[in-house]
Amino acid sequence: MDMYRDHYEGTPYDLTKGMAAGPFGNPNRGLTPVGMNGLWERAISMYRTSWSFILEAKPGLKSVTWFGWDAPHGTAYLPFFGAAVDPAPESYRSREGHMSSFSHKVAFWAFNLVNQYQDLNFQLINADVQKRAHQIEKDATHKVASWVTEAEKTPDRESARKLLTQHSNAFAQKTVNEWWDFAYSLFGKYGRYVVTHNESANGELVHGVGSQEYPAWWLQSPEVGFTTWSKHGPYHGISLTSTLLSAKDEHHISLVHACLITLCVASMAAGVAHRFGVRQGKRSMDTGDYYIVQP
Repeated sequence: MDMYRDHYEGTPYDLTKGMAAGPFGNPNRGLTPVGMNGLWERAISMYRTSWSFILEAKPGLKSVTWFGWDAPHGTAYLPFFGAAVDPAPESYRSREGHMSSFSHKVAFWAFNLVNQYQDLNFQLINADVQKRAHQIEKDATHKVASWVTEAEKTPDRESARKLLTQHSNAFAQKTVNEWWDFAYSLFGKYGRYVVTHNESANGELVHGVGSQEYPAWWLQSPEVGFTTWSKHGPYHGISLTSTLLSAKDEHHISLVHACLITLCVASMAAGVAHRFGVRQGKRSMDTGDYYIVQP
């Protein structure tokens, strides 16, 4: 399950690092202009995933499909038995909502809502989301084992299948209802770019570890404009593209200047050498009388 949630965290290809991830380490990469050269790594957990699942094949009515709505990094995988005699809960197959039509009656939207909201501050919010998902999945693993044990004690195979179906469907719908509540709790905790724990005077964390402060490395980027702001501007940072082009132009100009200076120095050196040579030649002619040429 966690492999499905991976964005190459802890590797050189970590999508939660760098300017492209923004100040809060968002690994999700949206669309880019057609025809523009460039590329990002493709995450295992893609933001546009509609659902994912893991098939756990076992004999004796124990096979389980662990199913998760929406992107893996914002979902909880819930167990459904392959031996089920009834369909999944109504919220898993309701046609009340669609990809373009939100509905509280559709389980997909509960998980999609969390996935979209955590983009506000991926580092902080996703930590809460995955913590909750792990708790649910751990609980589900224990429950599956107990349900199977209970089913093995039933008098016949059909009763066992019915029992497993009822347990898994009830657990799934209960979890979906709780996930809706969890989604709304994130609004209260992480809204307004603070972290609100309770209603006390100290219940709202604005600064410090675990707050939603912008990191220094991001603020110090000239493109952000925070550290370069002045009453005369720039007000929205300096485009590094323009800066790089200017630097390139300056490099070319400097190169031309260096060539001109080198040429001037070389010309002066040649002139000095020429004058020195002429003087030496005259000296040789003047001193010729002191030498006797033998026949």
